[in-house]
Amino acid sequence: MTRRWLYFGTIMLEFACGPAAAFTFADGTTAECVARGEVVAEVFTNGDDPAIRNRTGLASRVDGRWQITWNGPRLKSLPAEVHDFIFFHECAHVRVPTEVELEANCAGLIDMRAAGRAGADFETRLRAKFPRRDPYWDDTFRCADVYAERDRAKPPAVPN
Repeated sequence: MTRRWLYFGTIMLEFACGPAAAFTFADGTTAECVARGEVVAEVFTNGDDPAIRNRTGLASRVDGRWQITWNGPRLKSLPAEVHDFIFFHECAHVRVPTEVELEANCAGLIDMRAAGRAGADFETRLRAKFPRRDPYWDDTFRCADVYAERDRAKPPAVPN
């Protein structure tokens, strides 16, 4: 199996070709959520568990370790853009860590951009999946844009 690690900021994603990776994006590539140097366990369910029944994904501590539990049927029903975004959203819950949904959206979108999985065309399609002028989603994109602008304003690193 071929493995490729992608490092950016404090997140590391492993993109792999083969059955070992946990999450499959809409384009067929796979990745694992890695936070603080540890692979986050991912469990796919049929959605019958009451904790996940009305959710697509849930990042939680299980036996002292982080785990993302996926509601398989709900995940499969999502449009491709939302399906891929939700991986970064749930991973951000662990990586940041945060229980605040808007913070996970913002951090997830920032990480998705850094991984090269989001950009202007993708984000236009993603935004179209949600109501226009919805403050929650407007704030998600505004937050990621503010951090992107802040990072662009940083002076470049001085070489040694």
